[in-house]
Amino acid sequence: MSKRRAEPTEMIFDPVIRGAKRVLIAFWARREPPHVPGRHYSPAVADNVQRTMNLIMPLAHPGPETTAQIVKLLRQRADDLYSGLDNVGTVHFARFLVIDGNLQMISVFDGDIETYIRDFIASIGHVFDAALAFVKDPPPLPTAENPARFVDWVHTHDLIQMPDDLTELVDDLSLLPRSLLTLTHTEPDSQLGMYRAYAGYSAAQIRQALGLDWGEQ
Repeated sequence: MSKRRAEPTEMIFDPVIRGAKRVLIAFWARREPPHVPGRHYSPAVADNVQRTMNLIMPLAHPGPETTAQIVKLLRQRADDLYSGLDNVGTVHFARFLVIDGNLQMISVFDGDIETYIRDFIASIGHVFDAALAFVKDPPPLPTAENPARFVDWVHTHDLIQMPDDLTELVDDLSLLPRSLLTLTHTEPDSQLGMYRAYAGYSAAQIRQALGLDWGEQ
């Protein structure tokens, strides 16, 4: 069956309708600020593994030279970085990216995020401090001497995460409720979801099952 062609009037008014929707959603968000979902720590151990941190850090001077300097830094300090992450002991994966003028660190870890952050800076804070020199409005340095301030800074730069069970936000998934629209307006960048091929297993359990020492990559 052939696809119906849009009438000329539809083509004219479609941008107007989209613009009106954006204005209305912005009005709703100002009138009733949305509830921003936080992280939940569960008493069930399996619920607290393979958690994510999506740290988005605007660069002070984005461009090819800054990106090249960061690449050089990470290559020069790779041994310290990898051994430090091994010492944390709860990290599944961690990677650095530069996208749209932001330095990003995306990681998957086990346990509570505050404990992870504190263990992280205790192990590789000196390497991360060097990377933060390229970031706009960095936290007080060195991070190892300002752990509480760094934890607060991370919370403000970590993307919000939509809950795995969206019914925590929306009662009826067949609808597009105002609460979800205002949340995605207020927080346009967010983690929408995550697939886990081996859900419920910690980094330590996986390494033990594979017979890997922490020094092996």
